[in-house]
Amino acid sequence: MQFGDMPDMARNFLFIWLIVIFILGLYNLFRSVQVKEKRHIVISTVLLVIEYLLLQIAADISHRNMEMEHVGLSDTLGRIGMIWWIVLIAGIMAISITLASYFRHWKKEHITPMSVKDSMDMLHAGLCYWEEGGRIILSNKKMDEICLAITGEMLLNGEKFYKQLDAECVSMPDGTIKFFSHNQVAFADKQIYELVAADVTELYKKNELLEQETQSLRKMNESLRRYNQNIEEMVRKQEILDTKVYIHDEMNRLMLLTTANAETPMSEEDFKEILTLWRNNAILLGTENNKTKVNTDITEVNQLAELLGVRLIWEGEQASLMPDTIREVFIMVAREAIANAVKHAEAKNITIGIHKKEDKLCIGISNDGRVPGGKISPGGGLSNIKRMVEQKRGRFKVEVNEAFKMTLEFETSRLAGAK
Repeated sequence: MQFGDMPDMARNFLFIWLIVIFILGLYNLFRSVQVKEKRHIVISTVLLVIEYLLLQIAADISHRNMEMEHVGLSDTLGRIGMIWWIVLIAGIMAISITLASYFRHWKKEHITPMSVKDSMDMLHAGLCYWEEGGRIILSNKKMDEICLAITGEMLLNGEKFYKQLDAECVSMPDGTIKFFSHNQVAFADKQIYELVAADVTELYKKNELLEQETQSLRKMNESLRRYNQNIEEMVRKQEILDTKVYIHDEMNRLMLLTTANAETPMSEEDFKEILTLWRNNAILLGTENNKTKVNTDITEVNQLAELLGVRLIWEGEQASLMPDTIREVFIMVAREAIANAVKHAEAKNITIGIHKKEDKLCIGISNDGRVPGGKISPGGGLSNIKRMVEQKRGRFKVEVNEAFKMTLEFETSRLAGAK
């Protein structure tokens, strides 16, 4: 059966088939131009021409049958058997489908401008690129939504939108926080501008929470500092009370011992012992009474040593060159050390060494008296000395080797700030 003699229904079916193939040919030609492969462009163009000719011939034959007129070449081709028309159309369709399938796989395996745009639209951050003057080169959907929410207008000019931002962090109507960063990027020998809008809502909330916790910790730290000051004050008062009780007990014991020995003849050794006890208690009363007095005169240390019958040996720097704040602590510590050396160790010579080592001022106080046995615990007088030194941002250390030695260390960089 010839094509021209086919029933109208069969011929119309082939006509529709040719239209579908022609549309597929248009798609293949468009995709081949995007791929930019000359071979596929030529194949797609040739196929599209053949499809158009076949479609035109089919239309002419249908028109001839309706008006019963001959249409030249179309009439000649219409005498070809129907089977050959079907084979030709099926072959062209197979080639077209193969090309379409190739272009579909090529799109998945290659990066195209459209794939870049699709990827940008999937980002949660807003992106926008523009040239000098504000002409948009590329922007994603997120940035379009952000611009519309902030300005109420579509994103048409990048430079104008950037100038409308009044801060780096902008609170959006939906409650989110956007952080905008602006950069200049060199591309293809020209300068383009980049604007990135990142969602920092969670970070902003965590930062606020951290600030609240920091304020709470500051208040807690201040409370602990006051509590520590109260504890130090209570300890100081307790030590003063213990000292007063100790002095009271010592005086009562001494008075009882003196009264008991006064009623009977005393030997010279008993007399010297009682006299030594009275002298030690007098020293104790004198040092406790003078602890609250501020005095920066170095001669007081020499006078106290002379009064108690001990010899002072000075080594290193002169104590008069110390800052007043440190000299005050030094005199109180030296006075306590001399009194303790005479009272507890029966010392005859006390050595005071003052040396500067780089940015440190070191003061060592030692005596030739009896070395205390056992472990030295910082209580009583030593505790007071340690507290006085630390108040001036210094360090206090006790060493017991061949002799009893106290060491005070101050950083010269902190001496000016000591109060």
